[in-house]
Amino acid sequence: MNESFKTVFTEEDFTELNRTLHYTGLLDIIVHKQEIGRILENLDARKMMGLDGMSGWALKECKDQLL
Repeated sequence: MNESFKTVFTEEDFTELNRTLHYTGLLDIIVHKQEIGRILENLDARKMMGLDGMSGWALKECKDQLL
């Protein structure tokens, strides 16, 4: 655990019960490589990184390897 969080959280705060999710809505998602390629090509490389830390420039530059 990160040192800065140790004063606020305990190990017990991060334990979860074993849960089984019975949600099937994500099974209907269909992804096409051409559509993803079009989205990556149209990214604005000047915009700030997202929460994942990936810049638009990096995604755009690596488009061929990602597909």
